[in-house]
Amino acid sequence: MRIFSKNRAKKVLDEGAAELSESEINYALSNRERIINKVLKNASLAPYISQVKTLFSLLQDYVKGDYREIPWWSLGSVVTALLYILLPLDAVPDIIPIAGFLDDAVVLKLCLDMVSKDLEKYKLNKVASTNNEMDADL
Repeated sequence: MRIFSKNRAKKVLDEGAAELSESEINYALSNRERIINKVLKNASLAPYISQVKTLFSLLQDYVKGDYREIPWWSLGSVVTALLYILLPLDAVPDIIPIAGFLDDAVVLKLCLDMVSKDLEKYKLNKVASTNNEMDADL
């Protein structure tokens, strides 16, 4: 029996994306270190650390106005997944050994799967921007 299903994770992401506000984006960014520390300390989340850092980079670039090519729903899913990790009392409370963080991992993994094309576009844009800055310095 599954404690937390993919369907439940999708519902969490859809609801969070539908209710996204600028203040939630800023809240996620202001809690970057707490979320990253929680990811690093958890065996079920730690494999996603580089992706989590990319998500934060995307949010930062969005807020600065450097990258606005991401659909609002995808942005909402990213913020929801990151804030879900922060919540100690989500679908399965984090104080429950092992299972408490599995729902966090399911939500994060599903989010990454659902926004993978948007993340690839962002990464390509980031590489192109970096290359353009390097060319300008020459």
